[in-house]
Amino acid sequence: MALSGQDIIEFGITLLREHRWNVSADVAEAFRLAGVQQSELTLAALKSPFGGDKYFKPAQLSATAMNYPDSEAPPDFSCVEPGEDEHGLTALEKYGSFVATNANESVPVCYLFKTAAAIQDCLLADGDSENPFLLVSADFSGIQDTVYTISSKGALKTLRARSFMLELLTEHIISEILNACHAKRQAIIYSGGGGFSLLLPNRAGVVTAIEGYREVLNRWALQEFSGKFFIALDATPCNAASLESEADFTALRQCQSESLDKLKRQKFLKQLDELFTPTMPKQLTDRTECQITRRDDLPPEQMRDRETRKLMSFVPVEQRDDDRYTWLSESCFHQFRLGDKLIDAKNVYRYEEKPDKDGYLTFKGISDQDVYYSIDEIEQKDGLAWQINSWETTSPTVLYAKYVRKHGELSDFAKEAERESIESVEGRTPKNEDTATFEGLASSSCGADLIGALRMDVDDMGKKFKAIGSLPELSVKSRMLNLFFKVYLNEICAGNLGKEEKPTDIVGKNYQEKNPDGTNKGRNVSVVYAGGDDLFILGAWDETAEIAFDIQRCFARFTGGSFNSEKKGCGISGGLTLHQPKFPLYQMAQKSGEAEHVAKNETGQKNKDGLKNRIALFYAENLMEIEREGKMERVNKDDDLLMLSIDWGQFTELIRIVSYFAIYRDAEEKRFVLKYLSNSFTYSLLDTTYEWHERQHLSLPHVLWLLRKHEKELQSKDFENEDGLSYFKRKIIGRFSDVFPILHLPLTWIELLKRRG
Repeated sequence: MALSGQDIIEFGITLLREHRWNVSADVAEAFRLAGVQQSELTLAALKSPFGGDKYFKPAQLSATAMNYPDSEAPPDFSCVEPGEDEHGLTALEKYGSFVATNANESVPVCYLFKTAAAIQDCLLADGDSENPFLLVSADFSGIQDTVYTISSKGALKTLRARSFMLELLTEHIISEILNACHAKRQAIIYSGGGGFSLLLPNRAGVVTAIEGYREVLNRWALQEFSGKFFIALDATPCNAASLESEADFTALRQCQSESLDKLKRQKFLKQLDELFTPTMPKQLTDRTECQITRRDDLPPEQMRDRETRKLMSFVPVEQRDDDRYTWLSESCFHQFRLGDKLIDAKNVYRYEEKPDKDGYLTFKGISDQDVYYSIDEIEQKDGLAWQINSWETTSPTVLYAKYVRKHGELSDFAKEAERESIESVEGRTPKNEDTATFEGLASSSCGADLIGALRMDVDDMGKKFKAIGSLPELSVKSRMLNLFFKVYLNEICAGNLGKEEKPTDIVGKNYQEKNPDGTNKGRNVSVVYAGGDDLFILGAWDETAEIAFDIQRCFARFTGGSFNSEKKGCGISGGLTLHQPKFPLYQMAQKSGEAEHVAKNETGQKNKDGLKNRIALFYAENLMEIEREGKMERVNKDDDLLMLSIDWGQFTELIRIVSYFAIYRDAEEKRFVLKYLSNSFTYSLLDTTYEWHERQHLSLPHVLWLLRKHEKELQSKDFENEDGLSYFKRKIIGRFSDVFPILHLPLTWIELLKRRG
């Protein structure tokens, strides 16, 4: 009997246990197409797949322990030996993700054997003998329009549920296709970042079934998201030569990418009549439209009240426009209920029948049937289970960036501010397990009560992925990125950077302070979306600014660089904007996206390595903003002169300037405030930096006069064994050409820290 892909998965388990394994003749072709030329495989240290000369230490996958590549190749593999009762793909992933083979030290055991297993299943299948493989790929378009364009009512919890919905939609579509094609999960090449790729046997009828499912999905998407969201799904047959040659594999992927682009250019082609048929809205007032998405095309029978959970069709007509009711579409109602549940979710369950608990998601199956997903396990209903960020059972694993701040985790000051806001607007008292609102997060800030909106994206990752020349390389790089952005990001938010590294903590909030359960206190931020190679985080403005730099240095090290930025690893750029808590959510996303774009594209600011690797901090559309005595002044600056973004390496200098000034805790307000540096000095020095940016001119006598004028306050604290006046002369005047281009940033940071509310 021929060996199957499942047998190859077990061979990988054997290799991990015994540290060596011989490639048998009946699977040799599968391993050859996966890039293996040796007849004997032995364990080896895993070299960073992103380049460089650093190696990961062998370790089991963990949602709480971050693994970075070190300089030396460790010889001990005993910690990655599966137990005698551990089998299957999940066990292979758990133990085989941070150890390689002598065939390719940049490809983990897991992804090498997983790829060979998928190839073997295709070779054994009774399909097309000329083109036995089917490369199936999907690309979602309109993700940002779908996720971010919601109102601010219950925004944060709904936003997280909405992004989780799209994450789970990817897993759902994959599951439906695998089941229909009688394939196993080793067929998944990658999943995440708004798309996926599968390697399936090219059996008769499979392409037709996938194309039919594409139409089912997009009819549902058109109805659910009003044409904002589209799923491009393509199935391309290929032969062995397309997999064994790097050039041919790259050409195959390019061909499929063009097919996906064509589908996106012709989206909803078969639904044009529906798109262009004019219809009157079902809801004629802004009170009765969906208060989250502003949909007005749904009848009361498809809408619910947010708090009472009633279908609005059961509410008397004369009462429906009352303030007591908050209208939500059926799907938004369940997303709102799901938002709080996601915080502590451990599993996801799939059901064929509608759950009897609120907070479920509804998708379309391949036969156009409704399929339901819930994080609640429902008795007497069999449901396929995925485990979230865990490899402890044989169930498949879903990676999800689940870090979110709860109401009960806020400071007393922030909890009181949030309670007052919720009681005045919604007429209810928040619970400790509720998702923290924008008001609570903003009140957790030091100084100004503002929300920080952070968008980050890996530089040139699209180009790098287009150049990938093999299935194992594509699989491992995509999975490693997902591991960082969906799993390790949770730990970074909690203040755990790994390797005894400390989180950035300018005003001493002590993010690593322990809770009663032993976990870190963590930051007052919430992850809205993270996956693929990008993220979106909202939170207290100062903590969001700090975490941007923690994410960059952790990502640099994870991809082969170092914490001190001497070796940068993969570049990542970001944009941070600041907003009032009631500022529309979709505009927060838009503005921070604009800031990220500036960081990636600012003229003349790429570093010598060709990496963008920058952040646009406190970006405000080419305007410097500063508040004086309650009046906001806006000063236009020349784009060619004003440095809108900085290299991450300049952060050290920025933080040294900010951290110079002592802070103390105000016992009455239970807030952090600056003890030194008057408003007068801050604004005077800011005016000097504006002059520098506007004219590229600096009057040193004026700066010396300014320092002398404030000599007393500057001398009130020592820094690096010298008084403040000497420090400023040496660091600011002595190096003004390096410091002045970025001095507006630490001064803005300081000015924000000095505000009260």
